[in-house]
Amino acid sequence: MTGYEVLVVGVDGSDASARALRWALDEGRRRCIPVHAVMAWTSHAVLAGPGPMLMRPGLAPHHVREQLWEDLKNVVRGCMGGTTTPEVHIELVEGDAAEVLAERSAHATMLVLGDRGHGRGADAILGSTALRCIHKARSPVLVVPEGMPERTGQHEQAGVASLDPALD
Repeated sequence: MTGYEVLVVGVDGSDASARALRWALDEGRRRCIPVHAVMAWTSHAVLAGPGPMLMRPGLAPHHVREQLWEDLKNVVRGCMGGTTTPEVHIELVEGDAAEVLAERSAHATMLVLGDRGHGRGADAILGSTALRCIHKARSPVLVVPEGMPERTGQHEQAGVASLDPALD
């Protein structure tokens, strides 16, 4: 299974996705395999002219992308908790979250998701992105539910891998 030893995690900045990322990081340490944290986004720029962006320049797609990139790096840093393992790769992709994650799952050992995120149906029992990923993914999908106890006893394996320099 060369090329498939990676855990892909959907990250959207929600508590549920951070919980999924922490689970994947611990599992990556245990298995000595890298974790690929993926955040998908869609631009909601108004294409009718420069007026709305002049009034609120922070809504310009390049500003939104920069902010999401910083948010993604901060979530990963926070979940890493100062450890340097496992090897982590981060990616911010423009597109529908379920489509992006399903595509990334084709080369993964497992796709790891939180049970709900920031979408309109965030109060549903299982978020719409997670549900769509379950149906579209090309690897096993693990949904980390709220209330699942954190694993204890971090597996410190110094020197196994280093954190992606993109996080610096």
